[in-house]
Amino acid sequence: MRPAVLRRVPSRVVDIEAWEVNSDSKVWVPAWMFLPRKNDPSKPVLIVLEPNGRNGRWHEGELYQNLAAQGYPVCVPDLRGVGDLAPEFGRGAAGYERSHQDEENYTWASLILGKPLLGQRVTDVLAVLQALSNYPALAVRKLRIAAQGKMTVPAAFAAALTPRVESLYLAAGLISYRSLVDTEDYAYPFANFIPKLLEHTDLPEVIVGLAPRPVALAGTVDATGAQVETKRIGEIYRAVGNVRVLERADWSIEALVGV
Repeated sequence: MRPAVLRRVPSRVVDIEAWEVNSDSKVWVPAWMFLPRKNDPSKPVLIVLEPNGRNGRWHEGELYQNLAAQGYPVCVPDLRGVGDLAPEFGRGAAGYERSHQDEENYTWASLILGKPLLGQRVTDVLAVLQALSNYPALAVRKLRIAAQGKMTVPAAFAAALTPRVESLYLAAGLISYRSLVDTEDYAYPFANFIPKLLEHTDLPEVIVGLAPRPVALAGTVDATGAQVETKRIGEIYRAVGNVRVLERADWSIEALVGV
């Protein structure tokens, strides 16, 4: 499966393509693809997952064009529930529908229908990875995922399901699902909840299982949203060689490329 390239527009230092990737039946994931003018296969493709979607840092002179200007192809998709894939406004009474026009209500509906939003987003990430692997200009490149906040969980699960992901950078991600059940008053997006998940695995097991692929945990938080001490993270992740713990949830060129 290749991406559908809707339009290609030259910028001052990079070329930008508008993509759609067929993720599921009647589901097309939109993405911006920032392509360097000079081809350097030694530099990985960056798949960037932002909590608010693809339209945050795409302008000329901002992060993603600057990354591409340095030779890194950058793919920034909207996963289901955010950006252009936010839930459609219902056709009922406006006051009622407006109060239900949020991610939590979409998550509830997804669970009721047996399709958790987390699983939908993992499916979207896998489709984007496959599309990148099949895109001729990028086929030989390594793939690196950089995810922020609530998008770190679908990023980790997607990486666990495919060897295509060579490395991960997870900024301000949740330390573990266990911290949710151990905290009486947690503050964490319902979108990443899966019924009975802890009967089978937890985030430390998923990420440790990615070895020897490197994973950077930057500014990891607990169920209340408070940053976790570096020492505590090392204890939970058992100081495995593939996990690198960083104190700050940096979102810069150096952080995203793994410098």
